Amino acid sequence: MRQLKHHERKLLKKVDFLRWKNEHNMRELQAMRRYHIQNRDDYKTYNKIAGMITKLTNMLRQLGPEDPTRIELTDQLLDK
Repeated sequence: MRQLKHHERKLLKKVDFLRWKNEHNMRELQAMRRYHIQNRDDYKTYNKIAGMITKLTNMLRQLGPEDPTRIELTDQLLDK
């Protein structure tokens, strides 16, 4: 086997051949099975939207309960 060049050695430092990204995704697979999601990209999109909604509701909670902006945005969110 030939010696690796410098840039090849640097690239190999960033790769772990013993651990793959798609090996440790049991939570993702369970959710896909439970909700009958066929495509992994659909799950990722749904998960991203759910995270954004959670972040938005956390920001709305920090506003005062009588704040008109909070009331308006909460109503819009509930309508969606």
